[in-house]
Amino acid sequence: MESFLSAGNKNKKILKVVLILTSAYFVIQIVVGFKIGSLALISDAGHMLIDVAGIVMGLVAISFTQKPASPTRTYGFYRAEILASFLNSLFLILLSLFILFEAYQRIIHPVQVSGLPIIIIASIGLAINLAVIRLLPKTRMKGESLQDRHYSGKSNVREEENMNIHGVYLEVFADAIGSAGVIVAGIIIQITGFYLADPLISIGIAAFILPRTWLLLKRAIHILIEGAPSHLCHEEIKNAILGLKAVTGVFDLHIWTITSGIHALSAHVVIMDRNRSDQILQEINSMLEKKFNITHATIQIEPYHESNRI
Repeated sequence: MESFLSAGNKNKKILKVVLILTSAYFVIQIVVGFKIGSLALISDAGHMLIDVAGIVMGLVAISFTQKPASPTRTYGFYRAEILASFLNSLFLILLSLFILFEAYQRIIHPVQVSGLPIIIIASIGLAINLAVIRLLPKTRMKGESLQDRHYSGKSNVREEENMNIHGVYLEVFADAIGSAGVIVAGIIIQITGFYLADPLISIGIAAFILPRTWLLLKRAIHILIEGAPSHLCHEEIKNAILGLKAVTGVFDLHIWTITSGIHALSAHVVIMDRNRSDQILQEINSMLEKKFNITHATIQIEPYHESNRI
């Protein structure tokens, strides 16, 4: 628990620095974008605004997940992370659709813009985004268990993919690509006077954002509706339990994700010999942990009879 809190506090410090950098750049970008009439800068500034909102939600989510569980919130506030990720993804999709609409209007009614300010501002943004990417912690898709977080003190937080941090990373990475695209648009406009480069680059930015954000949104929704983790097969786990000696049936098997990296399972297991209940229960939990990395499992042992034969 202590190591988890330490990792959370470290992430909070990093996110606060990222928040200051992105907020400052957003103000500069939006002011210059409106002043010179560049849709590319304005749309990129809108994306930065969503980044700021996402980082704020990330900070709130980390604060919530550090709060202890209570009788009314038995899992604590782990789902705050998923809610923040869901809202952030939703905002990004709406923003992308708005950019596409505005770009279409600009193609129909071209607007003359200056290329040099676009190049300068976008270059600053690219430098900030690259600095932020270096600041954000590197994460992987492995996760610690809820039991590890609460009891063992041997947390795998450094190897866990925190969905919120990952969401921020994706947005900043998209911003870096977007800033590079805006620089290209500014160079084209400055050299050739081809003003359509501004809305065309904006369309490219939106097209780059939408697919990745949609995937993140789907993942958040899947967790919120308590869908089974994509890397865990329901039938495989059921057959693994049935493969244990003395187990004759499994029913009401449920697998879900509490938050990123924390998976839970519940099931009713039918056995022949009730005198071996404790031993079989231990074998099931050991197998789930070793084979599927599930350590938060609730198993109900049921006596064998013909009606529950599976």
